[in-house]
Amino acid sequence: MMRPRTIRYLWAEGWRGFTRHRGLTSTAVVTMAASLLVLGVFMVVTYNVRQMIGDLQGRKEVMVYLANDLDEEARIQVADRLTMHPAVDATEFVSREQAWEEFASEIEVEGLLDAAGGNPLPDAFRLVLDEDHRDARTIQGLAVEIGAWDEVDEVVTGGAWVARLDRFAHAVLLFTMAIGIAVALSIVAIVSSTVRLTVVARRDLVHVMRSVGASETFIRLPFLSEGLIQSFLASIVSLALLYGAVILVSDRISGVAFLSPLWIGGFVGFAILLGFAGSALSVRHVIRQAGL
Repeated sequence: MMRPRTIRYLWAEGWRGFTRHRGLTSTAVVTMAASLLVLGVFMVVTYNVRQMIGDLQGRKEVMVYLANDLDEEARIQVADRLTMHPAVDATEFVSREQAWEEFASEIEVEGLLDAAGGNPLPDAFRLVLDEDHRDARTIQGLAVEIGAWDEVDEVVTGGAWVARLDRFAHAVLLFTMAIGIAVALSIVAIVSSTVRLTVVARRDLVHVMRSVGASETFIRLPFLSEGLIQSFLASIVSLALLYGAVILVSDRISGVAFLSPLWIGGFVGFAILLGFAGSALSVRHVIRQAGL
């Protein structure tokens, strides 16, 4: 574990290198911020899409229609079996009278019950699924399992739109990961190039440190901290620009939200990790190449 004095030294050296080559490092920060902004836009889109998908996932209900002339005891047994099922989070009994009222209120046709010759709708249970059991495959398996019960006449799942929703969520995730990989490679390249030029410009200082017995790790750390500072500042700049853009968009499109604190922390951590990777690669390459 590093001592506080060592941490202060690394921060001071990293910041000194940052300010000493202000033009070079400022350009690197702006370029990194632009790259991170692209990633941030897709993260905001992904975050809002996931929120929307989460809302739709909560509406994945399964209707279990019971067989006709089922007595009260059998209905209670079905309710108990559904409640104990691991995929079911909650159940709601919908009587045939309640179902007819809901249907009639949507149709709004006078004398519809007489025209139908009575209420043709069966009793049913509306199932709300557990969050971990809302994928299309699980819902289909649940429908087959419950549909085989003697007390059940039919199970309706809306499987087509559930499968489309799952495919859409998967496609959004893959697209965001692809953008993240592309941005990661560009940021590593930017940081690597910037720190490499910094190491070359401070070659004399590295020689002096080596001659007084400084370890290779001690020599590399200030350059690594410089890369971390660059990537951290770039992430803050990109987040500020992204937040302003989201505010402007939310005035025109309701429901658009900014990233949650967890996503913001992940975004900044990702940028810092990339800055460290780019710095480590460039410092190692330049020092070995120069034989320092």
